[in-house]
Amino acid sequence: MAASMISAAPILLEPGFKFRPTDEDVVVHYLRPRAMNEPLPSGCIVDVDILSHNPWELVPEGSVEKYYFSRRVPRWPLGNRRKRTAGDGHWKASGKDVPIFSKGINGRVPMMVGLKKTMVFYRGKAPFGENTEWVMEEYRLAEAGLMPSHVMRPREGRNLGKCGCAAAVIAKKNDELSEALRNAIASLKKVPVMVKPDDSWVVCHIYRKKKKCAMPRVFAQTYNIAGGGQVPFFDFIGQGNPERAASSSSLTGPPIEKENDDTDGSTNEKACSGEGK
Repeated sequence: MAASMISAAPILLEPGFKFRPTDEDVVVHYLRPRAMNEPLPSGCIVDVDILSHNPWELVPEGSVEKYYFSRRVPRWPLGNRRKRTAGDGHWKASGKDVPIFSKGINGRVPMMVGLKKTMVFYRGKAPFGENTEWVMEEYRLAEAGLMPSHVMRPREGRNLGKCGCAAAVIAKKNDELSEALRNAIASLKKVPVMVKPDDSWVVCHIYRKKKKCAMPRVFAQTYNIAGGGQVPFFDFIGQGNPERAASSSSLTGPPIEKENDDTDGSTNEKACSGEGK
């Protein structure tokens, strides 16, 4: 169901374009406008109920990551904790929240506008479950990001009564409305209205962890030194080649004690013979 939902409305991007927003872009240009019901810069992020799906159902085939708008659902009516049960398992927080700052304008001090929480998906019921490779970064508004601001909204028209704003929303979604109603809505004057962002909205960045590549094994060898100690020797050149390893070990090995004894004996014999003469 989720796969069909995602593939039903594909997003056509220009060749070579990749949606790689920064944390500040996600909070300032996407999350805050969505929380204030304002137009978005693009349709790359859509609304999805994250808790109704498994993470592998939300990432389309051929993609490695995906961004979604979603709402946080409280676990209890008067509590601050949120529901984390989703699909066949649950999301578990990993690490501390990371603050997100917006760059200051005209030399001003950067302000914190949001927080990012990293979570890992577990199969099964909490607090137990099987750890998976799926990760979600949840972006939410905080501090300056939750400050209300003036937004242009249509004024309630006399000919539409108090339903002017609702009719304006319907006109955008329904193409079968009469031309007279469209013209009446378009003629409405917009006035600034103080709007407070809805803090239940979040942006969820879902992706799969990359598997770590296995490092090549290094074989250690030891040899005796004059003092009798053991010194590790790493054979990087002869690794994987037994003949070369044998030759390299013979070249790098210490001299044999027997040869030292023979040389010492020969010198002693020569010295003795010289003294006799």
